[in-house]
Amino acid sequence: MSDFVKVAKVQQIHEQRTVLVAINGKEIALFKRNGEVFAINNVCAHQHFSMLHEGDIEGFEVTCPMHGWRYDLRTGLSTTGQGKVARYNVSIVGEDVLIEVPDSL
Repeated sequence: MSDFVKVAKVQQIHEQRTVLVAINGKEIALFKRNGEVFAINNVCAHQHFSMLHEGDIEGFEVTCPMHGWRYDLRTGLSTTGQGKVARYNVSIVGEDVLIEVPDSL
């Protein structure tokens, strides 16, 4: 069973600046695009660098600054390779940002 965990306030997340949070030792990057918040694992599937939070954001994609792999924030799927990163459901309750955390996290 999954639970939602409060990780940030809505006003902390901006369209061009990522917020990095940690839940149970896992880094999760929060992005805001067109007013919607997205959450993905911060570790690139290509060579496992924890750098996605520092990547360039264009449209609904973030580019890993290490080797240029791009990921769709809505799905976690790579748009340049065969990999993917975990994507987490986000809920906004009042001014709080909550992430659905699976039991395995």
